[in-house]
Amino acid sequence: MAKVIAPFKIVGTLEDLNFYIDENDINRVRMKGKTGVSSKEFRSNPVFQKIRNQGTEFGHCAKVGVQFRMLANQFNLRAKDGSFAGRANKLLFEILQEDTGNEQGKRTVANGIDTPEGKLQFVGFEGNKLRPLSNVLKTKWIWENQEGIFKIPKFNPLKLLDWPELANQVHLAVARTNWNYKENTFNTTYSEEITYPKEAIKIDIDLKLEIPEGNNLQMVYLFIGFSIKDKKRTIPLKRKYNTVTLIVVIP
Repeated sequence: MAKVIAPFKIVGTLEDLNFYIDENDINRVRMKGKTGVSSKEFRSNPVFQKIRNQGTEFGHCAKVGVQFRMLANQFNLRAKDGSFAGRANKLLFEILQEDTGNEQGKRTVANGIDTPEGKLQFVGFEGNKLRPLSNVLKTKWIWENQEGIFKIPKFNPLKLLDWPELANQVHLAVARTNWNYKENTFNTTYSEEITYPKEAIKIDIDLKLEIPEGNNLQMVYLFIGFSIKDKKRTIPLKRKYNTVTLIVVIP
């Protein structure tokens, strides 16, 4: 029986094909009225061409996704959930579909990113969907592109954050990456990380970033992490409590 390779499970019927999950939680496909489809039949039967094309594109997105997840790896190691890789692949597949110049099976993520619509789909991608930026940060932020500075005026840590129960410190930092998605290379710079206590104080946050080398797709990430300050020790909370969000795309 043929296995379905995709960033999400497919269940149901499409024309003469039946998609299902087997007893080992593997997504498989078979033709109606048959107990299964052999690998040889799946590769050669024209009825499966659309599925084969989708599999080719899913595999391409998964390969690109490995590098996409590394662009802000220092942040992603500290803020992500179990669906991170799958959601990244799904996002890239949605961007790939902006490639309208090629037929299915020959579309690429790079061609999708080349479109204005493709680039914009990156904005708002969350490393940890359990703690999206819109729920964690309760104020507006400013990105000054010419100076490369991230700002939050009059930031009050106590009132303007959704604090995990045990946390009494917050850590903020930003990153900027230059991604040459056609040559599969990237260069990322990180700001200093600033730390504030869980107190009702007002601070003007200014995080400056060096511009990474290269003139390709540049993107900015915001990291918000939490910790427990216990005397002289700082104990970071687990990554499920933290936030990393792709906030700006600079074409």
